[in-house]
Amino acid sequence: MRRETELIFRGGLFAGFIGYGTIVVLFAAFNLFAGRSIFYTAAMFGSAMFFGLHDPSLLVITPAAVLSFNMVHLLVMLTAGFAMSWLVAKSEKYPLTQWAVLVALLFVGFHLFAAVALFGTPLLGSGAWVGIAVASVAAALGMGAFLLRLHPLLRRELRELVMGDVPHL
Repeated sequence: MRRETELIFRGGLFAGFIGYGTIVVLFAAFNLFAGRSIFYTAAMFGSAMFFGLHDPSLLVITPAAVLSFNMVHLLVMLTAGFAMSWLVAKSEKYPLTQWAVLVALLFVGFHLFAAVALFGTPLLGSGAWVGIAVASVAAALGMGAFLLRLHPLLRRELRELVMGDVPHL
């Protein structure tokens, strides 16, 4: 396997696990803080996605609901990790694509957040978007920090990036 391909796969795998773990830990903490089971959010989404739950008051926390949601969540985060790793590797190789990568990540991230907040609000309540936003931003920062650490050339390029200096008149 080529070095670049290995770096993309390794980076994507670890970035995905970092994002997944960050969100799991934060939602476990949010649930504990709210006086609920640490599995509440996973059971809620798992029951809604796979078992047709529409009324949050009828939630029963079962291993099937928790594990089914966590499997989907892990697959989504691994996919995001691999995509981010590939984009970072390409933007390191082709510096002109860095702005396009940033815009694409912000666009996709915003729409994924909005979709989760929209569908999560009926189940988790009106304050759900705050927890989702905090967990999403923390996961993105953790994944991004890991990928930047894995790519020192890109880190250096970003530090030296000209931000449009205005000449003094």
